[in-house]
Amino acid sequence: MRRNDYEGVEQFEAAASQSFVPLRIRVPAEGGLHASLGGVMVDGVVISRIVSTPCTVRRDVPEIGSGDRELVKIALHRRGRAGVEQNGRRGSLQPGDLVAYDTTRPYELRYWDDFETFVIGIPRSRLGLNAELIGRRCASPLSAGPGVGQVASSCITGLGGNLEEVSPAAAVHLADALISLIISAFTDAVPTVTGATSDLADRILAYCLANLADPALSVGSVARRHGISVRYLQKLLNQRDMSLAAWIRRERLHRIHRDLSNPSLTNRTTVEIAARWGILDPTHLSRALKAEFGRTAQEIRRAARE
Repeated sequence: MRRNDYEGVEQFEAAASQSFVPLRIRVPAEGGLHASLGGVMVDGVVISRIVSTPCTVRRDVPEIGSGDRELVKIALHRRGRAGVEQNGRRGSLQPGDLVAYDTTRPYELRYWDDFETFVIGIPRSRLGLNAELIGRRCASPLSAGPGVGQVASSCITGLGGNLEEVSPAAAVHLADALISLIISAFTDAVPTVTGATSDLADRILAYCLANLADPALSVGSVARRHGISVRYLQKLLNQRDMSLAAWIRRERLHRIHRDLSNPSLTNRTTVEIAARWGILDPTHLSRALKAEFGRTAQEIRRAARE
C-alpha cells in the first residue's frame, strides 16, 4: 500500500478528496496537521489507511456533485476518540468499531485525538440492494465482537498491510471476499423483526451475495438457512418482482463476465472462472452469457484483448 505524508491541511484535503470524493478538512485553531494516507484501488474498491493528528472531516451539500463516485464507505476505527454524524444519527467510535457512511449524503467525522483508521470505499453498484441495507446503519457503530464483524475487521487490517504483496488476479478476489464479509457483518447486525418482510428480503439477498461461490446455494438451501419455506421465500421476493433462482444466476453471470474481461485472469480457463462463482457444470455457460450480454465466453475474452 503506497503511503504519503502530509504537513498541512490543504495537501491532505486534496489527497483525501482525490482518493475518495471531494471533502473539507479542518483542524483545531491551536494546532496544525500531520497526516499520512496510504491506499490502493482494487477493481473499483478503494482501500486506505489514514493516520493523523486531530481534525474534522466534512462532506457538505456544496461538495456533493453529480460527477462524484457514489461510494459507501466502511471505516475500521483503530485508535483515538472519534465521532460520526449522518442522516441525523450520531455515533461515538471506539477502537475496533466498524462504521458506515454514504458519500451521496452529507456527513461529518470528528477526531479529537491522534487517530488511525482504515477506510474502504465501495461503489454502491457493487453492493446492489445491500447499499440500502447498510445505509440504514450509517453513523451507527458496529462493535467488531466475535462473529462476522471480527472476521471482517481482521481481513481489513490484514489487507491494509499486505496488498503490495498480492497479485492483481488475487486482489480482485480478495476485494470480492471483503465486500461479502462487510455485507455479512452489517446484515448480522440488523435485527430481524417478525413480520418485517422488507428486512428479511434484504437479509436473504445479502446472504446470497456473500455465498455466490457456493455451488450448493439454491432456493431450497436459502429457505432452510432462514427458517422459512420455499413457498414463503418465493412469495417474499415476488413482492419485488424477483425470482431468487434467476437473480442468483444473473449475479453469477455478471461476475463471470467481469472475470472473463479481466486481462490479469487470462491464465484461468472459463471452467475455472465459472467454478469460482459456483457453476460447476459450464455446459450451457456460453449460451447463458450470450443471452445476458450478447457475447459468448470466447467473444468476451476476445473483446477484452482488443
